[in-house]
Amino acid sequence: MIKHLKDNNESYFGHVKFAWTIAFHMLLSFCLLLIHGAIPFFSMPKSFSVEGMCHKIKKWDAYLKIKQVPRKKK
Repeated sequence: MIKHLKDNNESYFGHVKFAWTIAFHMLLSFCLLLIHGAIPFFSMPKSFSVEGMCHKIKKWDAYLKIKQVPRKKK
């Protein structure tokens, strides 16, 4: 576990916050998509639509790539 945190230049609580933020957004998107599937006239908020979530995931991924500690070549 410690290696994972060091590799990602992250504290334990920073890691928890980041992971839970992503989980919360995905869970909320899942719930809204279930409602939209059953009630098609329910309008999805753009930030939780498939397109909106793809945009967020790309931003989260870019953030992780910036934070990662470069690995030494063997």
